[in-house]
Amino acid sequence: MSSLVNLELLDNNEAQCPVPRCQLKLKPLELLTHLLMFHRPEQSMLEVGPGWHTVYFMELAKLKPNCNHVVAVMAYAGSTDSTRSRPVGPELQLVHHLPLILMLYVSPLDEQLEQLYVLYLVSLVASSSVSARVCLLNDVNGREVRGQRCLRSCLQAPLQDSSELLHSNLDYLVYTATDVWEHCSVDESHYLKFKVTLQGEPNIFEQQQQPTQQPKQ
Repeated sequence: MSSLVNLELLDNNEAQCPVPRCQLKLKPLELLTHLLMFHRPEQSMLEVGPGWHTVYFMELAKLKPNCNHVVAVMAYAGSTDSTRSRPVGPELQLVHHLPLILMLYVSPLDEQLEQLYVLYLVSLVASSSVSARVCLLNDVNGREVRGQRCLRSCLQAPLQDSSELLHSNLDYLVYTATDVWEHCSVDESHYLKFKVTLQGEPNIFEQQQQPTQQPKQ
């Protein structure tokens, strides 16, 4: 699928650090590094296991156009044993946890174009082994609202597992302003609800396989 969003806007727009009383604003990957180096993981990250359904709330009035916003900072502890917990302690177990940020970018206001709300995952590696099923929830009936998934590069081969799954640094999910206003909460606060379910086995040493070129005949 062709790109709907200028990727420089995703990667180069700064976001506020989600840790209370920290006023630093950084680009997404820099922000993840900052959280790992300067904040205690148990204060800045939430442990998430495979198949866990987690719902995150965003107040619509606080979402500024042409800005990145942190939806969630997660330490994903993938395991074949879903009942096993690896708590996030003072020293993050990078062998077992994959640090992830779920970001939300809101496109600028434009009279000619409908405003877009773009969700994407940021991690230290471009991982195809870990994926997330992310969807907007209708606030009235809890129905899952699917967005439009796009690859970051037209040179990337389509990922084989599902067109509905997000992967770190590889793709993004788009909702229109119509989607957002139709399904956000009906009270005066206007909250968005995003449901996230992670799956796969984290591997911070993962290397993406490059397509091999066939020798010319």
